[in-house]
Amino acid sequence: MIEGRYSAWQPSLLRSLPKAKTTRSDNWQPMIIGSRPLTALILLVIFLALQFLIPARLVIGGMGAIGRPSVAIGLLLFFLWTLAFLTRRGLPDGAQPVRWIIGGYVAFQLFGYAVGIDRGLPEIEASSADRWIIFTFAMAGVALATADGMRTRHELDRLLRALVGFAAVMGVIGGLQFTQVVDITQYVRIPGLRLNAALIGVAERGGPGFPRVASTATHYIEFGVVLAMVLPLALHYALFATVRRQRVWRWLAVAVIAVGIPFSISRSATLAVGLALVLMLSVWPWRQRYNALVIAACAIAMFHVVQRGVLGTIKSLFANVENDPSVQDRIARTDYVFELWAERPWIGRGAGTFMPERYILLDNQLYMTLLEGGAVGLAALVVFFLAPYFVARSLRLRGADQETRHLAQALAVVLPVSLLASGTFDSFSFATFVGVLFVVIGAIGALWRIDGGGGGRRPLQVAALGDRLVATPWMANWSGAGRRSKSESLSTGCKHGLG
Repeated sequence: MIEGRYSAWQPSLLRSLPKAKTTRSDNWQPMIIGSRPLTALILLVIFLALQFLIPARLVIGGMGAIGRPSVAIGLLLFFLWTLAFLTRRGLPDGAQPVRWIIGGYVAFQLFGYAVGIDRGLPEIEASSADRWIIFTFAMAGVALATADGMRTRHELDRLLRALVGFAAVMGVIGGLQFTQVVDITQYVRIPGLRLNAALIGVAERGGPGFPRVASTATHYIEFGVVLAMVLPLALHYALFATVRRQRVWRWLAVAVIAVGIPFSISRSATLAVGLALVLMLSVWPWRQRYNALVIAACAIAMFHVVQRGVLGTIKSLFANVENDPSVQDRIARTDYVFELWAERPWIGRGAGTFMPERYILLDNQLYMTLLEGGAVGLAALVVFFLAPYFVARSLRLRGADQETRHLAQALAVVLPVSLLASGTFDSFSFATFVGVLFVVIGAIGALWRIDGGGGGRRPLQVAALGDRLVATPWMANWSGAGRRSKSESLSTGCKHGLG
């Protein structure tokens, strides 16, 4: 009786499908919890909400710096993805490059963890390494759940629009801080959470009357850089809005995010948004580029009139580099960095073991990775940024339609922007930055699978007559590849621009 009762038992964490329906990847079902679906999309939206809406320094008591509630969601996603992978149910079939990228990243962090343990770490560094590995698993869960948990393009768009929406809310909170209307972060108190450090609040840079704000981020730099990372996605969804109400709200989100970036008064954010816009311009036809430049010039002029002095202060950050103590301090630390690196040049001191409290504040993720992972670790980090970039670029070149190719470019842009920012501050020490980065990497994997044209599986796509936002790739004209003949692609390219 007992055997008959439980012989057909199935785990409740996964949706069980008849064997006849699991042979094709288009029939797979994502993981659920309990009797009602709690899909990867819902969990990821909750993750983003916790990342953007709760001040970064509010953590679960007793868990330290990794105690952000969003990290707990990431660990849950990693557990569910691993369970689905081991049971071969709940994951789509077929190749998925992001699995290899994230798998390689996690494997290298575990190798670095072993290097640190083998070195014989002091207790404080060992605890830091433990926290780093836990954080690594959480972020890997976010990326893998995004790559394998989005069944359709509609679900992927909903997730990315949620990312844009939460970034806009973050920008609004920063704007309220900047204008000194109210600092909402001072009033957020959640049972079970406590401050891991004092809230950063509003500071001044460039003299009295020029505040810089962090909104719900850990630091002013993170606030500006995260908004710069999300801006290309906000532009994408605004440009492809189909009805008037959509256009109003999506362009409002673009405006809020763009205006929030200078409120951080940060060189890193300025460089990040500059690179993001240049890379987006590269894919647009010439007419769209001219329109964008005119709109940007008018917006900058209007911002200068409304908030006088802010742009001048940002300009002075670059013009007076020789007299800026923060820049000079970073330059002065270079010799110290290379002295430490020379002690363990190839595989470093161990992942997550470089602590500013014990050594020195570097404000440079590339330097931190060089010390923790050595030359091999730094090379691996660069590959980690570049690999998903090229996956996304393959979709920009071969996507089935204009909207897919434009979204692929918007996602691809985030990777070089993140790499640039990582050379100007210790980016992987900031959970919101890392969370956005891993969601984007996962979204690249999801789009690669859903579209089905990346990796050379479809010829280079030239701009169709109705395409006004994505130009013909130069390579299509050089090779003669594409949906139409070379002569047709050349004439279309001359009309719509190349990029």
